Amino acid sequence: MGSRMDANGDTASLKKRKREQKDDALLSLKRLRSKSKSNSQVNGTPDKKDPQPNDSPAKDTDGDVELPDASLEASTELVRTSETERPAAWKVSKPMGGRMLDIDPIFSLDERRNLIITYNTSIQVYSTENSLLVRRIALPITRLDNGDEPTSAHIVASSLSKNSPDHIWVAFSDGRVWNINWATGGGADTPFMIDAKKIIDMAVESVEIGNIAQDVLLILKKLTYSSGQIVAYDNKALSKNEGHLLHTYDESPQLLRSTVGGRLIVAAAKEALHVGVLGSHKNKKHASLNDLAYHFHSFAAPDTITCLDVKPTVQTNKKGGKEIQCLDLVIGCARGAIYAYNDVLSKLPGGGYGSSSAKAIPFQPRKYHWHRRAVHSVKWSEDGKYFISGGYETVLVLWQIDTGKKDFLPHLSAAIENITISHQGSSYALHLDDNSAMVLSTAEMKPTMYVSGIQSLVLGEHPSKDAVVKRVWKAVEEISMPLVTASNPRNTSQMYLCVGNGQQATIGGGVPSTPLVQVFDIASFQSVSKHAIARTNPTEANITTQGVPIIEPRVTKLAFSRDGQWLASVDEWQPPARDAETFLTGSKTTADVCQERRETFLKFWEVGEDESSLELVSRINEAHHTTHSEAIFDLASDPTSSRFATIGSDGMVRFWTSKLRRRDGLASTGPEGQQLRAWSCSRTVSLPLHGQQADLIEISTKKARSGALTFSEDGSVLFAAFGASSEAVVVAIDTETGSSRDVVSGMFRGEVRGIKALSSCLIMLSDDLTVYDIVSDELQYSFGLKDTSEAAKRLTQLAVNYESRSFALVAPVPIPAQEKLTRGAKSELLVFSVDDSEPQLVQTFPQLITSVFPAPASSGFVVVDSKAQIWSVTEGSEQAPLLQPLADLGVDGDAGVAPLDVMQDGGEASDEEMEDAGMDVDMEEDYDIHTAVVAPQRLAEIFNAAPAFAMPPIEDIFNQVAGLFSTKPVKA
Repeated sequence: MGSRMDANGDTASLKKRKREQKDDALLSLKRLRSKSKSNSQVNGTPDKKDPQPNDSPAKDTDGDVELPDASLEASTELVRTSETERPAAWKVSKPMGGRMLDIDPIFSLDERRNLIITYNTSIQVYSTENSLLVRRIALPITRLDNGDEPTSAHIVASSLSKNSPDHIWVAFSDGRVWNINWATGGGADTPFMIDAKKIIDMAVESVEIGNIAQDVLLILKKLTYSSGQIVAYDNKALSKNEGHLLHTYDESPQLLRSTVGGRLIVAAAKEALHVGVLGSHKNKKHASLNDLAYHFHSFAAPDTITCLDVKPTVQTNKKGGKEIQCLDLVIGCARGAIYAYNDVLSKLPGGGYGSSSAKAIPFQPRKYHWHRRAVHSVKWSEDGKYFISGGYETVLVLWQIDTGKKDFLPHLSAAIENITISHQGSSYALHLDDNSAMVLSTAEMKPTMYVSGIQSLVLGEHPSKDAVVKRVWKAVEEISMPLVTASNPRNTSQMYLCVGNGQQATIGGGVPSTPLVQVFDIASFQSVSKHAIARTNPTEANITTQGVPIIEPRVTKLAFSRDGQWLASVDEWQPPARDAETFLTGSKTTADVCQERRETFLKFWEVGEDESSLELVSRINEAHHTTHSEAIFDLASDPTSSRFATIGSDGMVRFWTSKLRRRDGLASTGPEGQQLRAWSCSRTVSLPLHGQQADLIEISTKKARSGALTFSEDGSVLFAAFGASSEAVVVAIDTETGSSRDVVSGMFRGEVRGIKALSSCLIMLSDDLTVYDIVSDELQYSFGLKDTSEAAKRLTQLAVNYESRSFALVAPVPIPAQEKLTRGAKSELLVFSVDDSEPQLVQTFPQLITSVFPAPASSGFVVVDSKAQIWSVTEGSEQAPLLQPLADLGVDGDAGVAPLDVMQDGGEASDEEMEDAGMDVDMEEDYDIHTAVVAPQRLAEIFNAAPAFAMPPIEDIFNQVAGLFSTKPVKA
């Protein structure tokens, strides 16, 4: 092995590695001939049996095989043959989940049954009775132009059909329009195509054309940066891609609303409103779509419009026709004000119908102001006596029109993005910006339904409505930090994610804040609970006197103990640079002041038996400290005992164990008589730097350092990587004695990003990916990563799966230096076996991967991307969807005949009962009744084939189990 250390920690001279030192040793892949394979595989596909001469590797003087440059850029160009030649060894599932878009949820006409929510990649139907997912309708977000490059597109609007309540219309920004049957999922494969530079919004109304009532789509298109037009389409026009132009205006187009069968259209620009009235208002029938003619009138709004709603008053005349009496309009603005316009039509020239007999009357709207920032949504009540608004303050506000009195529903979990009132006015549907939605009863204002997805940071296609007005603070513009995750060993279907108080609270301070941990069940794809594990500000008054948001701490590390009873977390907070200028003295910089006032906490939590509660047991202030609080680089859990280890920028490794809490010499007990425990540091180990013992005082003044930790599989050794850039060393620490067994140097180029132990090998991640056999003291192979930005380096992650003896590497695809890791960035995933340098899987994802971790009790990995979607990467059999709608199982319809085994109080059915049930039973004379004997391992092969979230459909599992019990025994 490498160099040894004596009892005092002094290092001996480093022994020369059993390999040749080359200038480009870490930039190319090198492996021993004994480890190489004759037929390497990429994505499970074999190479050709007879390689061409140009493809044969060159031999070096040591007999090793020197492969060509194997950078991550080159790894995507590895030879891949058709999947039809050989089944892939690793498979990537379809994505599940996603981000709820800034689009109003849709109640079905039978509002007590279904709520339809628009996601970034799908339409999802939920039951309002039990909050369960009924159906997920995936939509192809990207399409190919000329068969080459994928073009990005996103959903801009969805609306329920007026003539077919089981259908919804969905519009994409690139001009595609879908008519989808949300009750069955049909129609998702055949979109209509509209010629449009960009679609901004859409409204759907029922119009009688040719004596037939049909849906007419009112499409708001973008012409230039500051102009738009409204175009009408019916089914015939959609098929021919020939719409009817209704209106063109020069202000920047934003929103479009319609009402009363398309007789009224309201379009909003930035600071202007356009009201269109159908010219044939005397119930004139339309022979074709081109007969629709509107008279548009525009007037200025007091502020930039962010949301609007219309409320017409319609009466039926003596002849049975409907006439519009008045139109009330309410708008929410970017600076928090709400303006209500009463009887808009009477103030337009000629009542809005184009007549010049009457002049326009100046508008004098009533102003309502409570919100501190932009109003995200405002809706009229069903009776028109009040309206409801919501915004950043996490408060639902009910305004009475006549008195101006306000009622509040405060302390929602996040900012309100959208509000929908049910058709009968008995329920409110709220979409919150933490990727959750709920239904409230209007009578009691209590939630009757709640659904939530992954609540990680997502940068959407559109900027927030709060960003319309320039602020004194700067929001987060790119995803620069990985999503901190951990899986629960006691409940393998639950994953813990560190998230913030909604999107706006997360990005408000310039640095993402994640003070909460979300418990998410992958098997049911439901959010179980959410806990605050760092300091939070759960009030609407979370803005300083200077108008900047209060920054919350960020959880940087999370780890479970071996038995899942304990959870350790590390959270950091430091004041922003703008607040540090007051404390500048002498030669100090703002960075020095922020570092001096940094707060770092190591916390230990006891996980409840129900897995839904966390109790803080111990909080360690400044677990690593010199002249000031030092950062904690990494947190590791012992796989064989309930013990943790941390490494800090002070060059120390500390072991943390629990012991019984005592008071006056007696063991302390809890309310229920349980013994209480406390966590403390049981051992401290100082790390060497270039053969010298680390000086704690000098460390704080030298250049920045990095570090990482990992336990060996048997828990006997703790490997600690620590040092300055390109100078880090790996120290093998005996976990029983705390002495250093070995020191390995020269394995890192750049900062230490991660280290993992697998079998006898160490997998080290820096600017290179290096696999080193610690027992034989030999370098197995190494990959050089392309130079990327600092944010991209932080998002490069490493995960190890001990079941499959494999590890996964995730890295953002290199982008130009001037660009940021936003919605257009991509990531690449490579899966390796520790024994083979050829990647077994090379997969490019259309979004950034923010987290990757091994699937518990499985051979695969779980991937979370920047769109709040979950992907499953597993080895072996074909992937199954994470969730399967009930409709696909055939169980969401009416129940048929009762099963035979329950027709007689759980006993077997008689022949008479079979005849009553309308069944013909053909009993063969030679039918042998046998008792099936199934070995337990046969059942284990079925149920342990994949983790819960990646299991095959339930009917396939049932058929496999039934096949075991129904197979006849072989006759002698």
